[in-house]
Amino acid sequence: MLDISELQLNFGRQQVLDNIDCSLEAGQLVAIIGENGAGKSTLLRSLAGDHDYRGRIDLHGRELRQWQPDKLARIRAVMEQQQTLSFALTVAELVAIGRHPYAETEAQQLAAIEPWLARFHLDKLAHREVTSLSGGERQRAQLARCMTQLDGKLEGEKLLLLDEPTSALDLYHQHQCLRAVKQFCQHGNLALVVLHDLNLASLYADQVLVIHQGRLFAHGSAQTVFNRRCLQSVYSTPMYISQHPFLGVPMVFSEPEHLHRQRFN
Repeated sequence: MLDISELQLNFGRQQVLDNIDCSLEAGQLVAIIGENGAGKSTLLRSLAGDHDYRGRIDLHGRELRQWQPDKLARIRAVMEQQQTLSFALTVAELVAIGRHPYAETEAQQLAAIEPWLARFHLDKLAHREVTSLSGGERQRAQLARCMTQLDGKLEGEKLLLLDEPTSALDLYHQHQCLRAVKQFCQHGNLALVVLHDLNLASLYADQVLVIHQGRLFAHGSAQTVFNRRCLQSVYSTPMYISQHPFLGVPMVFSEPEHLHRQRFN
């Protein structure tokens, strides 16, 4: 569904993406992990069409730059890490932006957004201005917008790009939102999700892309990628890998460097 070939990007003289190659199939939730400044958000924004990259990004066999914007808007939705609004919108109006690619009446639009408002516990906030919400509530509203945008029935396999969608969420809503994304993927779609919480990545991701210094450092399942050698190389901090007591997936624990030294000195 999504093929990335020799993807490169420079900001001035600084190379921020260095020959990234990977192919991703529909039906998967793919977590993107890595240290700050590794290039995770830059990769996602390249897939969103925000950067003038070198190489190829093929979506459904067609180079991304060859897609017509109106058709692309029906199969790709993007949630950026920081999204500021330059004008006042209610939660319902923000979520309804996701329906702009479709020619719908106001009644049809309302019918399309109501299930997602309820799904993300936003129905009681629907008439609140977005600027009055907490950070977590805003994230849920933006995710609802994306899910509403891709809720077309006849468009085929869709691509969801999420940059740190859980960073402001409490534990309950972290799982609630990632379950919704997982179910979206189980219906034959593809989601790429930047996460800093490695254990959430392990719990929900079918594949993990590890970005390190602008390169694809590792790619595989959490069971393959989440090992001490890989993670310590990327994060430069002592790591310990255990297993979830019921699910059997890797669980990652880090240790502050000074405590690590005390234990071994």
